[in-house]
Amino acid sequence: MTRQSFLFEKEPVTGERSIARVVVHLPVEGIYDYRVPADLCGKVQPGIRVLVNFSGRRIQATCTDLVDFSKLSDPQEILGLVDSEPLISPALLDLTRWLASRYQCGWWEAIAAALPAAARRGGGGRRILTARLRVSPDQARAMADELLEKRSAQARCLRILAEADGELDVAALCRRANISRSPLKTLTKQDVVALVTREPQRRPIKGLDEPDRGPVTLTTEQEAALAAVIRSLEPGRGGNFLLFGVTGSGKTEIYLRAITEVVARGKQALVLVPEISLTPQTVARFRNRFQRVALLHSGLTDAERYAQWKTIRSGKADVVIGARSAIFAPVPSLGLIVVDEEHETSFKQQNSPRYHARDVALRRGEEEGAPVVLGSATPSLEAFHAVRKGEMKLLTLRSRVGGGRFPAVSLVHMGHQGPRSQGFLSQPLQEAIEDALAAGRQAILFLNRRGFNTAMFCSSCAEPLHCSRCDIALTFHRRSNRAICHYCGHEEFPPEACPGCGTGRMRYIGAGTERVEAEVARSFPEARVVRMDSDTMGAHRSYEDALELFRRGERDILIGTQMIAKGLDFPGVALVGVISADTSLLIPDFRSAERTYQLIAQVSGRAGRTDDLGRVFVQTYNPDHYAVALAVRNKYEEFAEIELSSREELGYPPWGRLLRIVFSAETESDLMSAARLVSEELRRAALPGDATILGPARAPITRISGRFRWHVIVKANDSETIRRAGEVLKDAVRRSNINRSMVRIQIDVDPVAML
Repeated sequence: MTRQSFLFEKEPVTGERSIARVVVHLPVEGIYDYRVPADLCGKVQPGIRVLVNFSGRRIQATCTDLVDFSKLSDPQEILGLVDSEPLISPALLDLTRWLASRYQCGWWEAIAAALPAAARRGGGGRRILTARLRVSPDQARAMADELLEKRSAQARCLRILAEADGELDVAALCRRANISRSPLKTLTKQDVVALVTREPQRRPIKGLDEPDRGPVTLTTEQEAALAAVIRSLEPGRGGNFLLFGVTGSGKTEIYLRAITEVVARGKQALVLVPEISLTPQTVARFRNRFQRVALLHSGLTDAERYAQWKTIRSGKADVVIGARSAIFAPVPSLGLIVVDEEHETSFKQQNSPRYHARDVALRRGEEEGAPVVLGSATPSLEAFHAVRKGEMKLLTLRSRVGGGRFPAVSLVHMGHQGPRSQGFLSQPLQEAIEDALAAGRQAILFLNRRGFNTAMFCSSCAEPLHCSRCDIALTFHRRSNRAICHYCGHEEFPPEACPGCGTGRMRYIGAGTERVEAEVARSFPEARVVRMDSDTMGAHRSYEDALELFRRGERDILIGTQMIAKGLDFPGVALVGVISADTSLLIPDFRSAERTYQLIAQVSGRAGRTDDLGRVFVQTYNPDHYAVALAVRNKYEEFAEIELSSREELGYPPWGRLLRIVFSAETESDLMSAARLVSEELRRAALPGDATILGPARAPITRISGRFRWHVIVKANDSETIRRAGEVLKDAVRRSNINRSMVRIQIDVDPVAML
C-alpha cells in the first residue's frame, strides 16, 4: 500500500474510534492512519507506542489520537503494542505537538525529547556497554601520542580512557571524544580496548551535605512576592511572574515556601536550573524541606535517569529539580513551575528540536493551569520586555537578606597594570587573594575560557594555528601537551615551527582556566585549589565532589568557567576575581553586551553573602563600556534601557522574532547554491508582516568539523510570519534539486547564538 500523510486538526469524534492516528519514529513529517484490530481495542490509547508497517518496514510509532473514520479507503492494521500503557500523557503529548510547530521540527523529534533514552529503548534494565583499557593508563597515553597525527580520534579515545582510570561508558566516551563508535571498534580489534557489559547502577541521588538553615524571617519584599505567588495557586487564577531579585535576596526561600503550599494542596512542583553544577546545592536546600525530591539532568547515567523518571511518573516525587530537559518531566498534577536563572542561554537546546526550556515552561504552565515563576538577578531582555507589555507580573527584591551586603567592586584596567602584576593576575587582585587567605576566607576566580593558552601564532608570519577541520584557533592544554579544537575535538601536538611558513616559532597567547590555576599555584603555593571546567568535571559525581570540598572549607580557591558564575551560595567566600570581563564582548552577536553584563553581575554576586563585606575585582581592557560599567554598579534597569533601545532600532529580540537557517556542506559551491535558492524563495513568498530576509552569507564561524557553513536569517514582528517562513523553507527544499545527502539544513527558531 502506498503510504499517505494527512495533517489536519482534531475533528468531533463519536462511536468506537477504531482508527489510530500515529507519528512514526522516523525523520519524516506527517500523521498516518492505521486501523486498530479487534484484539487491541481499548488498549491502543494516545501516548502509547505501537508497531506498524510503514513503506514495507516494521517500525515503532506513537499513537496521537483515536478517531472513528479515516480518509484512507483501507488503512493497514496496527501490528502490535510496544508498551502496556501510554508512555506519554495527553498533556505532554499536546505540549510536544506545540513544540514541533513552534520550533519547526518533526513531531516524533519533539516526543523523543520528552522521554529519557532508556524509556525510548523500552526500559532501564538494559545492560550498559562499557569501554575498558586492556593496557595500563600510561601505555594508553604513550599510544595516544603515537596515533595523534594520523589517528586523532583513536588517540582521543585512549587519552580520555586513561584519564578515567581505564574505564568509561561507551556513550559517555563517544560524547566526550566527539566521535562515532568506529574508532573504538578499531581499538577493540587491536586488543587495546575491551567492550564489556555491566548492570546499570542506580546510585542514590545526592546533594551537598549542607546544613538546614531552616525557614527564615521574610523581608517585607519577600512577603509581598510570596503572597502574590500563593494567590496565583487558587483554581482559575494562574499567572506568570518575573522574580527580579538581586543576588542573595532570598529568591530560593520564596520558591521553597510557595512549593510548600503547592505540596499541601496535593500537587507537585517543577524547578529548572541551568547548570548541572547548581543541582547539588539546590537538591540539598530542597531536601532539607521536602522528603520526596527527584532529580533529572544529563549528569545521571541512563539507569539513574530512568529510575527518577519512573518515580516522578508514579506521583512519588513532590518536587522535581533538573536542567533543560526536565521541563518534560511526567509530573501527574503540576501545581507550579520555577525557572531559576531564567536568563541563562543553556536553557536553549542546540540540537533538534532546538527548544528554549523557559518558553516551553510558559506554554506548559498555560496548558496545565500552573503558575510559572521566572527568577533572576539579571533577567533576560525577553522576560523584562514581557513585564513591560503586561504579559508577566514583576516581583522585585532589591535588598540582600540575612545581613548580607553588596560587595565592594573594583574595576582593574589591565592596560594600566605595571610590572608587579603576575601574568593574568593583576597586582590588586593578587593582594586581595593574599588578604583573603590570611583571614582564613575563600576566593573564587572566574574565566570563561578553558585550557592553558587560548591561541598560538607564528612569530614570523603572524598566522595563528587553526584546526584543520574548523575555522577556529586551537587552544593549548599544557597538562596533556595538546593543541585542541573546542568545537570538533581535533587534537595535535603543538608544533615548534610554523606549519605555514616553516620559519617562525610558535608563540602562545591568552589564558584559560588551566593557566590561571598554574599562576595561582606559583603565587600562592600553600593555597588549596580546585578547578571546575569541562576538562576537570568529566567523571561521574565530579561536580558534587568538587563543590562539597569547597563548601566544607577544604579548598581555599575555586577557579572555573561559567558553571561557577551563578546560583552558588558559599558563606566563606570573601573575594571574587573576574579575570577577563571582556571575553564575551568580542563575540560577534547582538547579545554580547547582555551576556557581558549578566556574567559580571552574577559572578560578583558570589561574594559578600554574609554580614562580612565581600570584595570583587573585575579585570578589563574596556572599563568604559556600558555593559561593564553598569554591571559593576548593579544598575540593571539602566543597562536594559540602553540595550532595549538599541535592539528596537534594529528590530532584534525582544522586539522581533528570528528564524536562522544554517546550511552546511563539505564543499562550499554546493552550499552557496542551496542557500541562495532558499533565500530567493523566501523573498518571493511575500511573507506576512514586516519580514526581512538577511543573507545568504557565511556564518561567523565558516567551517566546523570539516563542513562549510552559510546562513540565512528571517527577521519578523510576529510568530505567524516565522511559522510561515518555515513552511516556505520546507516546501522549497522538497521542490528543489538540493542534494540532502550532501547539504544539511538546520532550522533554529529564536536562536540565542548566531555563530
